[in-house]
Amino acid sequence: MVGASRGNFKGRWRVRFSRSLGYSSTMDVTDGINWTLLLAFCWFAWVGAVTPGPNTMLALATAVNFGAASVRPHMLGVTVGTGAIMAAVLAGMHGLLLAVPGLALVLKWLGVSWLVWMGLKLLGARQIGQKSVVRPPRAYESALLQLANGKGWMLITATAAAWRGITSPAWLDALLITLIHAFSCTLALVVWAFLGQGLSGWLSARGRLTVFNAVMGLSLIATAVWMAVQ
Repeated sequence: MVGASRGNFKGRWRVRFSRSLGYSSTMDVTDGINWTLLLAFCWFAWVGAVTPGPNTMLALATAVNFGAASVRPHMLGVTVGTGAIMAAVLAGMHGLLLAVPGLALVLKWLGVSWLVWMGLKLLGARQIGQKSVVRPPRAYESALLQLANGKGWMLITATAAAWRGITSPAWLDALLITLIHAFSCTLALVVWAFLGQGLSGWLSARGRLTVFNAVMGLSLIATAVWMAVQ
């Protein structure tokens, strides 16, 4: 009995794939997880999160001016914001946003305006830690920014369209995708935060910091303009 039960138990954890590639192959799965699709999505989520965008630029600029620890509220806001949007889209609740006349447009322009404001503040920062001119983003600001983040929306809609079916049932699949996406965002911001802190010493010379903040400020403004025309 014990041997039979053990055999049945092992059987539930293994699936055999057909000869679609011209040869027989066997792949282990846990609770029906498609490991090939899972690993591919992890790479997709990581690349999408770590490549430059408004979230990473803010993390870099904040870490340069105030240290890596000051990026934590921004990390929290981005993680919560992107995770909530991803979960809502996978659950089909994004239609509620579109159902309210003008709401999406208002949220978009709030995000665009905030990015422009932050960019202009960075243009005026001349010294490390000059909080009288610019400050680190607050968690709620970073969370709300995700509603207007064009890059984030592209990644989320691509995920909803192409990366379903990693596991089952559907709610577990959506939960797994949301957690992976949110974790990738957090990890990417950690990388950019430590990169910024590492650069802060070299940029401490006043002229270098002025140029860096000018470039980052103009980049944020350019990103806001791009978001506005989408």
